[in-house]
Amino acid sequence: MERFTGRNAVVTGGSSGIGRAVVHGLVAEGAWVLAVGRNEEGLEATRTGASRPEMVGTAVADLRHSADCRQVVGEAIESTGRLHLLVNCAGVSFEGSVLDITEEEWRETFAVNLDAGFWTSQVAARHMAENDGGCIVNVTSVDAFYVESPMAHYNASKAALGMLTRSMAHELGHLRVRVNAVAPGETVTPMVEPDLALPGFNEAYLRKVPMRRYSQPEEQAKVVLFLASDDAAYITGETIVADGGETLGNWYDPREEPPVE
Repeated sequence: MERFTGRNAVVTGGSSGIGRAVVHGLVAEGAWVLAVGRNEEGLEATRTGASRPEMVGTAVADLRHSADCRQVVGEAIESTGRLHLLVNCAGVSFEGSVLDITEEEWRETFAVNLDAGFWTSQVAARHMAENDGGCIVNVTSVDAFYVESPMAHYNASKAALGMLTRSMAHELGHLRVRVNAVAPGETVTPMVEPDLALPGFNEAYLRKVPMRRYSQPEEQAKVVLFLASDDAAYITGETIVADGGETLGNWYDPREEPPVE
């Protein structure tokens, strides 16, 4: 199955994790993809690891800066002539109490997790609106729906990206531009691997997940690809939560919880 043959895409955060898995998934289904990120070595690994490396371009950009966001999407449009899909997957995460978050941490979190998604989407959406439509998929988080502490800045940025998704979908629907989001639960990526190595972390975390395991990047990528494909042609403004049931609730009586193996 090649749902994206003849289509061009930009994927931010493409140097590792979910972003890399999205790039590889799109390429495997026929798309040409520009992978964007700050880590040149990681981007090259994404390119060479794709099933068709010749279908992957790479661009080093610092998405903390709006000029870089606009430039990288603009150059993709100029080089291909037509952009069909944008996936905003770039993200950063800092831990810290609301009493201790620094201005630098707050600004960087929002610059990457929210602002970059807006600036790249604005350029992409203008082009798509003038060229018979397109699709934007934002990667948010389950932390857009419930609180994980101490991460107020991360939680707030992802919740804001979710509302941006809905707002853009509402405004752009008549222009045939669809905008959706995926909200992953804990996924095994370089961002969270240090936490997974902490003593006792896995058992404590997986007690919240009915499926009793973490997600893999490829599983999240499949949800992104569904929303980006014609299989979801009548879906816009939605967020698919892919969290193994993490946000469903808690056991009233801990004695009845299934064990964590």
